[in-house]
Amino acid sequence: MPLPEGRKPMSAEWFAAQAQDFSRVSRVEVIDNKGRAYVKHDVQEVSYVLQDDGRTLKLFLTYEEPEEISID
Repeated sequence: MPLPEGRKPMSAEWFAAQAQDFSRVSRVEVIDNKGRAYVKHDVQEVSYVLQDDGRTLKLFLTYEEPEEISID
């Protein structure tokens, strides 16, 4: 799949250098060739692991559970 115009592939080295501080992140989105594939709001903590010689990116999220509203 070609990247959208103006986008460049992300190298593992670049990501490791840039992804030092996720402390301000409150929403995580995964975008695929059809658009938004995953969205999580109220994120409290994000960490990541690069595995398989930089071919696998795993994101670990901690988020606030939405309050369940019961209407009886």
